[in-house]
Amino acid sequence: MPARMLRSALASSLNRLVLAYGVALLLAFAVIGGLSLAAFDQLVERDTRQTVLTDHQGLLEELRASGRAGLAKAIDDRVQEDTHREAVYLLVDPNGHVRSGHLSDLPASLLHRQGWARFPWNDEGDYVLAYVEVLPGGGWLVTGHSTGEQQHLRELFLRLGLVILSLLAVLTLGLGWLLRRAVDRALKAPLDTVDRVSAGHLDERAPERSGNDGFARMARTLNRMLDRIRDLVGGIQASTDAIAHDLRTPLMRLKTRLEQARLAAPDEPVGREIDGALGEADQLIATFNGLLRLARIEGENSTPMVDVDLADVANDALELWQAVAEAADRVIVAWIAPVRIAGDRDQLFQLISNLLDNAIKYTDVGGRITLGVREENGAAVLSVRDDGPGIAADQHERVFDRLVRLESHRGTPGTGLGLSIVRAIAIRHGAEVRLASAYPGLRAEVRFPALH
Repeated sequence: MPARMLRSALASSLNRLVLAYGVALLLAFAVIGGLSLAAFDQLVERDTRQTVLTDHQGLLEELRASGRAGLAKAIDDRVQEDTHREAVYLLVDPNGHVRSGHLSDLPASLLHRQGWARFPWNDEGDYVLAYVEVLPGGGWLVTGHSTGEQQHLRELFLRLGLVILSLLAVLTLGLGWLLRRAVDRALKAPLDTVDRVSAGHLDERAPERSGNDGFARMARTLNRMLDRIRDLVGGIQASTDAIAHDLRTPLMRLKTRLEQARLAAPDEPVGREIDGALGEADQLIATFNGLLRLARIEGENSTPMVDVDLADVANDALELWQAVAEAADRVIVAWIAPVRIAGDRDQLFQLISNLLDNAIKYTDVGGRITLGVREENGAAVLSVRDDGPGIAADQHERVFDRLVRLESHRGTPGTGLGLSIVRAIAIRHGAEVRLASAYPGLRAEVRFPALH
């Protein structure tokens, strides 16, 4: 479970960016801490050497003033003093025997040495930093300083650094989480706007912020792009609607002439050809009627919405399409609960009819269509499910476009405008429409804001 959660968190590029910066910050603090510890060690050793040399010079002065006997007595006195508990002294005779000092035996590492030396001091890991000098006439004077206090201070410094680094890690995680939340909040409005526009709400715009930072520029640029898209789509829709309106009358005239020609042509081969032409004319007229109906729906933003019981509209549509389904050897099962929305009853009837028409058309003989109306989480949900072949997931959004027909549906009657009209009606009602695979079949779901 933790591994799965970690993989899920790292799947976000923003999380990876925040984590990378957090790790880099902690590494920078760790490097600074390591350099500080090295500087501390050097400072302590320099001070220790200075202390040892000063003490050593004092003992040499005592040697010159009182001889070796006076030096031995001075060392014995210092060994007894608490003020010199960190100091280490050894006076060694020419034969290598310790005459006075802290140790009874001379460490082997000090034999025949001159200058600085280190040797272990106790079982706790402390050592002595000492200066060794060969005395006139033989023997050695060793003046040193144990590192016990310095080691304890270094360990305290190290523990304190680790605690600070841990606190910085927690603080970095907290700040990274806050940064991620802030970026998510800054991006939420533009991304939600893009989602609503992609669903067909072309008038949606992202809220703009003052300033000239990246987020403010992104919102302004996005809105300019959306304005341009709306203008282009509006121009295409206006051209399509104008063409549909201008061509519908000539097509009606063409159909009339074909019908007259059919009456005047009793010959069966010619009559069959004319019947085929009439069918093509009917298909064209249906397409242009659909385009004009779509244009009217998209242009009725000023029409007031009224309180409508979606269950009543669904029952009316069910009464009409149940007979159509039975004639095609399909069955419609309904699960309808009362729920009220603000809407246009005629358009809602058209929406349900288009969904049921598609479901009947693409369901196999003997198949079942389910019509449902319910309230869920403050929304009125209309759903239509069929047992047909369904639509590939990557085509779910494409089939809402105008005049789009999938290759697998080319042999079935239709204009390719049914779902476009469904989406236009849903957008006008502030609803969200989506398709989902039902395994088998397809499920169409429309969510309306419910009235309370």
